[in-house]
Amino acid sequence: MTRRLLTIAALLSVSAPAWAQPPAPPAQPPCLRQIDMWSFNPVPGNRALIVEDRSRRRYRVNFMGICSGLQFNMGLAFRTHGTGNLSCVAKGDAVIHRDVAGPPSCIIRSVEWQTPALDKADAAAKAARR
Repeated sequence: MTRRLLTIAALLSVSAPAWAQPPAPPAQPPCLRQIDMWSFNPVPGNRALIVEDRSRRRYRVNFMGICSGLQFNMGLAFRTHGTGNLSCVAKGDAVIHRDVAGPPSCIIRSVEWQTPALDKADAAAKAARR
């Protein structure tokens, strides 16, 4: 009995629960749909945005230039050239947000999967800014 409890305790302490870890990026190309957007986080430097969808897949939306003011916004939307909410966000589309000091939209350069390597690079950039 004691051996089982120690084994279970050891397993629980070593591995984080599966729901706490983001899923690995799929092999297919990224297709971020506006209707599936769940949350967003700006990347240090204001040149990209990390968007999480309802399935907990994470995307990195890169901008053509600096998109200031995203860290102060509570919401944003995508303006796509597709025919509805089910079309994928692509190059040339825009992120629309409220900013009294700058332009209200940012043009998208590319959409890619957010990988653990990009997470480490973002953390290093954030630490270097401090």
